[in-house]
Amino acid sequence: MRSIWNGAISFGLVSIPIKLVNATESHSISFRQIHTEDGGRIRYRKFCELEDREVSGAEIGKGYEDADGSIIPISDEDLAHLPIPTAKTIEIVAFVPGDRIDPLQMDAAYYLAASGGPAAK
Repeated sequence: MRSIWNGAISFGLVSIPIKLVNATESHSISFRQIHTEDGGRIRYRKFCELEDREVSGAEIGKGYEDADGSIIPISDEDLAHLPIPTAKTIEIVAFVPGDRIDPLQMDAAYYLAASGGPAAK
C-alpha cells in the first residue's frame, strides 16, 4: 500500500523511520451528478468573486481569513518554512488505556510500517 505520511517514531533516544499507511480500503460506490434530461455530466466551476470570471486550477491558491474578513494569502513555501520541529516525528511519551480514548478519534484505522532496511531490523 502507498504511505500517506513519512516520518519517524521516537522512544527516548531511539528514532525509527516509519511510514503511515491506511489499514482499510474504501469499497464504496461513488456516483456522478448528471443532467436528468440528457445524461450530461454536471461539473462545478470555480469563479473569482472580485472579477466575476471562471479561473483555472493554476490560478487558485490558499488563504487564511482573518477575523475582520480580510484574506491573507498563504503559499506552500510559507507552510514549508514554519518551524514545526515535530512535523515528521511522533514521540511516544506514555500509553493510555483504550477506554480513555474518545471513540470519535477512532473513525479511521492506520498502521505504521518500517521505512527502509535499517528500520525493518
